[in-house]
Amino acid sequence: MSKVATQSHAAANSPGGTCYKVLMWEDGALSPAQLEAWQTARRDLLARMRDAGIKGARGTLAKLGEALRELSAESIARPLDTCAAAGLSLTRVGALAAKLQREDAVLAYRLTPCSATVLAELVGEEGIDTLVSRWAASTPELQWCATPLVEAISPAEAAEWQESCRAEAAGCGADTEADEDFSGTAPFHHVTVLRTEAVEALQPAEGRVLVDATLGGGGHSELMLEHGATVWGIDQDPAARKAARKRLAAYGDRMHIVAGNFRNAAELLRGEGLETVDGILADIGISSPQVDQAERGFSFLAEGPLDMRMNPGAPRSAADIVNTAAESELADILWQYGEERASRAIARRIVQERAKAPITTTTQLADIIASVLPRKGKQHPATRSFQALRIAVNDELGALDALLESGLGLLKSGGRFAIITFHSLEDRAVKRYFDRVTRPEIDRPEWPAPRPNPEYAARLVTRKPIVAGEAELAANPRARSAKLRVIEKL
Repeated sequence: MSKVATQSHAAANSPGGTCYKVLMWEDGALSPAQLEAWQTARRDLLARMRDAGIKGARGTLAKLGEALRELSAESIARPLDTCAAAGLSLTRVGALAAKLQREDAVLAYRLTPCSATVLAELVGEEGIDTLVSRWAASTPELQWCATPLVEAISPAEAAEWQESCRAEAAGCGADTEADEDFSGTAPFHHVTVLRTEAVEALQPAEGRVLVDATLGGGGHSELMLEHGATVWGIDQDPAARKAARKRLAAYGDRMHIVAGNFRNAAELLRGEGLETVDGILADIGISSPQVDQAERGFSFLAEGPLDMRMNPGAPRSAADIVNTAAESELADILWQYGEERASRAIARRIVQERAKAPITTTTQLADIIASVLPRKGKQHPATRSFQALRIAVNDELGALDALLESGLGLLKSGGRFAIITFHSLEDRAVKRYFDRVTRPEIDRPEWPAPRPNPEYAARLVTRKPIVAGEAELAANPRARSAKLRVIEKL
């Protein structure tokens, strides 16, 4: 089974000049026929680009350049993402990961068992060919293709690639910090979105008790603990709890980890004898480690079982929905949770294909969706559908609604409720609820005058959502979709 691991370096290594995206793959990962077809078409495009350049036909040259990129994506990158790579694991490329982490020129990389995509910005006197040769030499046990694909890209394109590697995989941006190693590779790292703003909104200090309702790898909890607070972290994923427990062990009895879904936060905490708290933080969405493990079935960039359960013990997987739901139900899921305009056509094709054989893998489903919805631009056709299925499998919006309804009851007077969202469906639900409980009065056209709001219980800390600043966006472009809203209980 294929796996994927990615790494983004620190903000100091953000794109600034001309960057190179290098695609390397193992000999044998692509068939001779695939390589021959790609090389023939590539030679033709390069010859036409040369002629257009001689003639000064800039428009034609630009179109041919885009065609060359699309050819590489369809003929090389996509087959590498879906190749079986039987018997291989990321352990084989672990040595390359360790090498890339030590390279100042490397901004980010993405590894599969049979390929590596590396984003680099030249530093010093070394050229890109020298760097690529050194990377290949660091793993002599692997036979890399002698002619890797090297593409010069702008800083803006480099920043987009850093973002899309995760955004396409999950269907939305979601952040937790580095947790654990993947199959022997070096640990991957993520910058927690709005980390400082979210934690400061809860005013952590010695003696205050705060809840991290979406513990993940513990990035937010760690900063709360550094400020002296006592933290209760909740997560339904045993892998996340294990990573956070290891990371936060030094804080002793000020860190408490509880197994469960944040929808049941009030019940879980009261079961631990905790009746009220000083603040609640929820970072809604999926964690990067869940996406990167192909066996979790969230990503269509690497083949894995069609699963998508944040809680591996949950009864219903994405495969259950895809193979048993009525066509109308599938279409509703894709439209309501993914805002997919082609929802009915995709649902119809899924039902046709599952009649022939069960749909059991992520790449199988992605190919079915792509057959209905051809790729346009950089976003994969399956992005919205995978987001929709993930939300449905985990009842994410239902869990968010439950947390919103119970959260205020957990807070002391003056306690704060902070929520980070990453897409419009989540933000809409939070905005609607916060507006409902912070209005002193309500009014309707048929009433002669406004009336007191019986649900009025909090004030808005910020009237507009807090978003990432320029410095954070430069370091982590995925932060652009994050919105933080905060209220304070009266």
